[in-house]
Amino acid sequence: MPRVKFVPLGKEVELKQGETILKAARTNGIPLGSSCNGDCICGWCRIEVIEGAENLSTPEDCEREISSRMELKENERIACATKVWGDIVVTTGYW
Repeated sequence: MPRVKFVPLGKEVELKQGETILKAARTNGIPLGSSCNGDCICGWCRIEVIEGAENLSTPEDCEREISSRMELKENERIACATKVWGDIVVTTGYW
């Protein structure tokens, strides 16, 4: 099972392959912003990928639209739309 490490919180959680970062965070009591309830609309669940970007899903249309609108950096993703296929390390300004 893939693992997500949330820094600087120091929490590391396992999740099912193909599960989103937002779902993994919520399931394990890790707070992430979201006003759209994970429907890939608001972009508040923006995270920064520190390691393991190759283990993430390719951005879908909704994520590309948010990325363009919010001018996300190359290593930033939308947690509700990003599926995990292997180990990653992430952070966010939300914490």
